[in-house]
Amino acid sequence: MSSRLKFLIIGAGILLAMEWRAWWYTLTPTPDYSHGKVLLYATDWCPYCEKTRALLQQRQITYQEVNIERSAEAQAQYQRLAGKGVPVLLIAGEVVRGYNEQRISTALDQWQARQAQTMLKHNMRKEK
Repeated sequence: MSSRLKFLIIGAGILLAMEWRAWWYTLTPTPDYSHGKVLLYATDWCPYCEKTRALLQQRQITYQEVNIERSAEAQAQYQRLAGKGVPVLLIAGEVVRGYNEQRISTALDQWQARQAQTMLKHNMRKEK
């Protein structure tokens, strides 16, 4: 076996070993800790977390925020969601990593549409 091939195999093994959690979390389904709501994993000092808070407030979205630096449970959930930076938004099971206003808005629009459909179905059953 050539030394170049050995180097590539060893390098790939090292990279996989270093990032095994991210690979594992990518291959397994993401848990839904939000229970149908909006959950923000954030820190106090992050400017993008602040932008996310402002966007949620501007859209009048009720959300729960957990600080990944203050809570061991929040840190564990954040890691299970393969978080590598903040903010991480969990919108009824959909994970949005980082601050991307368009992706966040799209996920929120879809979530609100599903909520409206659920309420409409519930009201129709109630009227019968």
